[in-house]
Amino acid sequence: MRGRLQLGLLCGLWAAALAGALWAAEAPKVEGEPAKPALSPEEQAAQDLIKRFQVERKVQEDQKSFMAAQHVALGQAHLNNGAYEDARRQFEEALKLDETNKDAQEGLRKAQSLLGVIKPKFGDLAGDYARQRAIALEVQKTELENMFNAAKARFDKGEFIDAIEGFTRAAARGRYLSPNIEVGKIVEDSEAYIQKAMVGIEKKRAETEEARRKEADREARELVAQRERLLDERTRALYRQATALLDERRYTEVQKICEEILRKDPSNGAAQTLLETAKTAGRQVEIDRAVKERRQETERHWQETEAYCVPYTLVRPYIPREKFEEVRARKAETSIGQEIVEQEWERRIKEALNKKVTFDFVETPLQDVVNFLSSLVDVTIVLDTAAVKDAPNVTLRVNEMRLQSALNWILKLVALKYTLKDEAVFISKAEAIMEKAVLRMYDVTDLTIDIKNFQGRQQALASDSGYASTGSSFGGGGGGEMAQEFFGGDEENKEEERLTGESLVEFIKKTIAPGTWSDDVAGGGKEF
Repeated sequence: MRGRLQLGLLCGLWAAALAGALWAAEAPKVEGEPAKPALSPEEQAAQDLIKRFQVERKVQEDQKSFMAAQHVALGQAHLNNGAYEDARRQFEEALKLDETNKDAQEGLRKAQSLLGVIKPKFGDLAGDYARQRAIALEVQKTELENMFNAAKARFDKGEFIDAIEGFTRAAARGRYLSPNIEVGKIVEDSEAYIQKAMVGIEKKRAETEEARRKEADREARELVAQRERLLDERTRALYRQATALLDERRYTEVQKICEEILRKDPSNGAAQTLLETAKTAGRQVEIDRAVKERRQETERHWQETEAYCVPYTLVRPYIPREKFEEVRARKAETSIGQEIVEQEWERRIKEALNKKVTFDFVETPLQDVVNFLSSLVDVTIVLDTAAVKDAPNVTLRVNEMRLQSALNWILKLVALKYTLKDEAVFISKAEAIMEKAVLRMYDVTDLTIDIKNFQGRQQALASDSGYASTGSSFGGGGGGEMAQEFFGGDEENKEEERLTGESLVEFIKKTIAPGTWSDDVAGGGKEF
């Protein structure tokens, strides 16, 4: 019963001590007391840490005191029951928890005396107190040094914010303990390290900003380099396209592409050289065309002059009125008697092929080109996959060109053909596109009929001297030879060449799809 009372009393004392510590940590301000100077944020944080540490330490000490009191109560109980060895162990455990517990010290002496270990001596209490006081001060000094060293370690690692907090706590703890123990230069060193840590924070912030600026500069340079690479790739693609067009003698398009390259890169010497070459070649083509046209025009004028100088009578065929009406009402028919009528889907596709388109393909796969054109004019375009699997990429740029012409150019670049088939545009190789042959009958008797040429009498031409000339003489002397050379000799007795059925067949076979005619088709069915 007495042990329970002692235990309850110890619990009450521990609760009272804890309340007193909390009240002491937050003591009310006495009226009339002068106001304390305002603390800096670092000092205020240190004060708060010290108060919290004191409260926590007080609680820990109270807990140890409570546990020590329990061991003392058990030791007293064992001592009363004659269990001196158990009592000694309980008192020793109590002193481990609280070296200043007088009941434990007294109980331990009694237990040891009863056990015959030591004899009680005078002055032991004073010696124990001094020794315990020295140990407590040494422990506090060691804790202060550990706190300072921990903050310094954080400072060395570059953890300046944590280091400032640690140095602030060490400085506050040093000021608190300085009246009792020798703290050395810990307070001054802590304040100096706080200033160094603040400088380190500013330096670290500046280094971070510098690193961010360098990273931004690097990303900007990479972006510029990427744009330059894209521009260079585009320029090389345009230059390859211009070179290919130059080989095809499409000098106007070469000039446009080179001018586009020079707008983006004025210092491109290769494009400038290619532009000059295209201009020179284009001028030469224009000169050659003009010379050829002038030669053809001169030849045409001479032929017309010779034709006008040959006298002949115009033969006009006479067709009776009833026959004329019959011929005019005649319609083209196939071999089976049905008129060939264009279907609606063919007309729709042809209208779509006449639409103007604009595009710019650079190394584009043929399938992508066909898909783009199909969606552009809403026409189904079918690719023969077996025929176009090895087709090269397409590089072509057109502006406001009919789709039919543009499609012809594209298929010319990849050596393919197209035809209208089953409501779609079918693209394949030339040998795979064999259009269905349509048999048509034409009357060519007006070309093969043998018309007798009746020679008229010779006309006399007046010369500058007023004399008439006939035959091979022209104004007498050498003038006749000149007229004969200009107008041609006397071909009265020369047999004229005429168009026969056989020669017409040979002409058609050599002119229209040469190499595709056979005797069964071309020669076996002719009728004249």
